[in-house]
Amino acid sequence: MTVDISEGIDPHLWPDLPAHDRLVVGGHTFWVGPFQPPVIVAQPNRWGVVESCFPDVPCLVECDPEVIAELPLPAETVGFVDRAHRPIGPEDFGRSATELMRGAARLANRLTQIPGVVVFARPFARSIPLVTPREASAIVARCAAAGIRGMRALAGVGGGIVVTVREEHTAGDHDRVVEALAEAVIG
Repeated sequence: MTVDISEGIDPHLWPDLPAHDRLVVGGHTFWVGPFQPPVIVAQPNRWGVVESCFPDVPCLVECDPEVIAELPLPAETVGFVDRAHRPIGPEDFGRSATELMRGAARLANRLTQIPGVVVFARPFARSIPLVTPREASAIVARCAAAGIRGMRALAGVGGGIVVTVREEHTAGDHDRVVEALAEAVIG
């Protein structure tokens, strides 16, 4: 049996975000400008971290549609796109955001009981950014071999991975994720 812990859109389809107007430090985005509106902002960001500060210009929000309805938005939001930058609207937003974020918090608490595994940045939505004591690509490969599909490495963070909670997950699915990650980390 396979458990899919991806956000639902293959990261290879995610266009690069502009880099000239922002810095990512400790998992959070800091806006430095100059801005060319509309600015593309990610909420939550691609590491799963919920942003609380946005540039004071018109913004196009790249979002995780499953949780965006419950997250802070820029003062001047001109539209929404999914991670592949396809236009979406409120009718595409998930209806279980609060439940998904609670499930992610519970799963994060379990995952951080594994020696050496810590949450990289908070607050997060349904995607949990984690740092492990092992190389991320090795963790992803070992978890995939155990039937955990969709785990992705955090670019630029040694041992960094992202685990996403999905609406269809059961308690048994979360047990399998914890077991697979523990086996990958501590063998």
